[in-house]
Amino acid sequence: MRTLFGAAVMCVLLNSCYTLPKYLQTDAKSINSGPGPEDMVIDSMNDRILVSCSARRKSEQDYGEIEALYPLAQYTTPLVRVNEPIDLSFNPHGIDLVKVNEKWFLLVVNHEHKTNINSVLKYEVYADTLRFISKTVHPLIVSPNAVCGLSNGDFIVSNDARKKGNAWEILFKLKHGQIIYCHDTVCTVATEGYCYANGIEYENGKVFLASTMQNKVWQFDIENKKLINRVEIGRVKGADNIRLYGQELIVPGHLRFVAFLKHYKNAEKLSPSTVFRINPTTKTTVPIFYDNGKKISAASTALIWKGKLYVSGVFNPQIAVVPLGK
Repeated sequence: MRTLFGAAVMCVLLNSCYTLPKYLQTDAKSINSGPGPEDMVIDSMNDRILVSCSARRKSEQDYGEIEALYPLAQYTTPLVRVNEPIDLSFNPHGIDLVKVNEKWFLLVVNHEHKTNINSVLKYEVYADTLRFISKTVHPLIVSPNAVCGLSNGDFIVSNDARKKGNAWEILFKLKHGQIIYCHDTVCTVATEGYCYANGIEYENGKVFLASTMQNKVWQFDIENKKLINRVEIGRVKGADNIRLYGQELIVPGHLRFVAFLKHYKNAEKLSPSTVFRINPTTKTTVPIFYDNGKKISAASTALIWKGKLYVSGVFNPQIAVVPLGK
């Protein structure tokens, strides 16, 4: 996001109009976080939500942390990271939490902007610290966006473009996005041919993928490090990250990309946020939340936990909390 888009992308987005939903805006409370809380995962073992925070505007001071949000807290707090390489520049993007051999690990897509190194970092999760385990750098991990861990220790990562920050791929809607499967330090292409591949999730042998520019969510089977039997299960304008809630998917969408671009350049410019539930079995998509941008702008991740919907955005230091079931 830090070098995102440009004038070429604007040409596409000006033609990407979408009528906002007519359902009522849901009440929401905003709580403070670090800048750019782009992704979140539930850490039920420690009764909290982990948040990937990174300053994503060029005008902002550098900041990169994994923060913890506890149920009763009105803010997030950074977790201590230990055992990291001394030269590591930490700018987290997509994250995932996975259990492997009775231990919990946090996977982190990381962008080292000054050296142009893109990687997936692995940390063992403790109550008060994150212990660095490994850093995976590979020629196929060129523009990583989201990551998803498997119980065997492997992971899959989405490349949103062939070259990071390439606006021309979006302008011409080039389907250069790939999904990469990594086992230890060996990575291979699992599937390819997507325009801005984004959120990715795994559950019970199924992989789910969202494309921001194709406005679709797909389901795959995974076999021999390949994603096969692709089925479209939902359409969400500007689909971003994917989180599970039972047998359903929770997916935010960027309905107005021009507003998104203005918000990227100016925090005071609001970008409406919408969240959808997708049922992979019935292939139904239902809106569950809308905000005009005052409580949360440019929503990128949404999850349901303990009767509340949590929604984070790409840029501003805030997370919306919405009570459900009323």
